[in-house]
Amino acid sequence: EIEKLPPLEPEPDYEIKTRSPLPSSWHLNVVRGKREEDFKDKAYFLARRKCYKVGQPFLQCQKENGMFWSVFECQEQWDQLGKCFDHEYRVEMDKQRRDLKKNNESWWTNIYNEDGEIGEQAKWDGEDWAIHNIK
Repeated sequence: EIEKLPPLEPEPDYEIKTRSPLPSSWHLNVVRGKREEDFKDKAYFLARRKCYKVGQPFLQCQKENGMFWSVFECQEQWDQLGKCFDHEYRVEMDKQRRDLKKNNESWWTNIYNEDGEIGEQAKWDGEDWAIHNIK
């Protein structure tokens, strides 16, 4: 069925400027988390479409080598598909986070704008704190 959809091209040079929302109060965690889950549905779909051509060599290799041997023989094609999918997924998540026409709530616009992260979100170091505490 994907052949019937208009093709989408990967965007390897797109600069990703956002990350998942920082932890906050329970209420903000819930509403921001729900928003991120909605974004993921669309991002996965678009990433799969963008990486369709990149995935064709893997599918061909799998047909030639069978399901068992493709694990050993098709690693390069699998790695290329995985890199494409990971990057395009993050591109689509970034685009959706920065779309303030759809995300105009104050609890969203105080951490993201059209240019990327702002406020506390921009200052946040991420979840690296957990790694330091585990060691």
